Amino acid sequence: MLAAFAIILIDLLGRAGLDKVLALAGGPAMVALWAQLQSVVELVSAVTMAGVLQGLTVLIAQVNEKRDERSLLRDALKLGLITSLAVAVIVVLAAPELAAWLTQRKIEAELFWLAALAGCITVVPATLNAYWLGKHQQQRMLGLALLTSMVWLLVAASAWSGLNLRGLIWVQSLALAAIGIAIWRYLRQLTRPRDGQEKRSAYFRKLVKFVPVGLAIGIMSPVSMLLVRGMLSDTLSWSDVGFLQALWRSTEWVTATAAGVLSLIFLPRLSKTFGSARFTKEMTRAGVIVLVPAACLLLLIFFNQRAMLATLYDARFVVSDQTAALILLGSWIRIASWLFLFGLFAAHRTWLIVAGELLSLPLFALLLWMFADDMTLERTALLYFVSYLVYLGFNAIALLYSSRKSKDSGGAIALV
Repeated sequence: MLAAFAIILIDLLGRAGLDKVLALAGGPAMVALWAQLQSVVELVSAVTMAGVLQGLTVLIAQVNEKRDERSLLRDALKLGLITSLAVAVIVVLAAPELAAWLTQRKIEAELFWLAALAGCITVVPATLNAYWLGKHQQQRMLGLALLTSMVWLLVAASAWSGLNLRGLIWVQSLALAAIGIAIWRYLRQLTRPRDGQEKRSAYFRKLVKFVPVGLAIGIMSPVSMLLVRGMLSDTLSWSDVGFLQALWRSTEWVTATAAGVLSLIFLPRLSKTFGSARFTKEMTRAGVIVLVPAACLLLLIFFNQRAMLATLYDARFVVSDQTAALILLGSWIRIASWLFLFGLFAAHRTWLIVAGELLSLPLFALLLWMFADDMTLERTALLYFVSYLVYLGFNAIALLYSSRKSKDSGGAIALV
């Protein structure tokens, strides 16, 4: 658990430090535009990380044979890279239109190409991370987190020295490439068959079942955020988008920690216990450990939100109390929805996860489009809260349905 918290803290400190430098070097607009580029990186990488690699963690936790582990890791690496590469090609082809539509040509199309490349490279260390998570080797994951955090450090140092967005995305891509090559060589050794008679494992088909989940979450979430920032820059301004991005980043100290605890600690446990009486106990334990502290910390952020934004960014970053309250409440609802989401991952309920994903950030983007007239930050925050309230309700009902169906079938996990 200590290793898990250290991994989460390293990532948060790296991102927060970079945002602070970007705010000082380029102001709110630069924070928002960098976030747009990073959404492209996440779009390409998350289609694998949220699908195939989540499946890798779940299945590694459920197998016992070394041969199956090697086969799973080998297949996950291939399947993940192919999936992300396919999305990267689409991004490259659509880059001119994306640059015009989502950034009003404030970001050149070539930078979308580099962001797509960075997303593909990210899959390599993420695969090793997912494999170690399934084997409960959080100490090794901590070392990998320290290594990859060097990317944020290099980008922050480059921003401080005065590099523009083009230079920063080049630094990110080259640093990731250096790390990715080293990890690729290690993965090749790890997945090499121990004899010449290893056959393709039947687990490959189970990994494939997680591909739609990755496509749904990995595409819908980053694309929705790209659309959200693009629409708000039209109805408000890039500076307002920067303020909202700063508030979201501030809540990540809680939301990312909660997601990390659910993923790094409880996902392997839920995967092992689904279909048994222990599953409900693990869900209850996860809820108590995650939701109660999250509520307290988000309340603390609300009462100190102006000081926190000024510390993490600068004094220009200010939002109203109503905006902050609704975003923070929506963030707590979001964490609660993740509890049931990880339960659905453990149950292999991939199509329910796909259906539910439409009711999170995509629903938020749709509501922003429907109520675009006279948009304000307060209205934006209200729509954010409503979206995740709907998402929470769907996930809770879907997991209850899955658990009952598993009991009716004698405790077997139904592979949907």
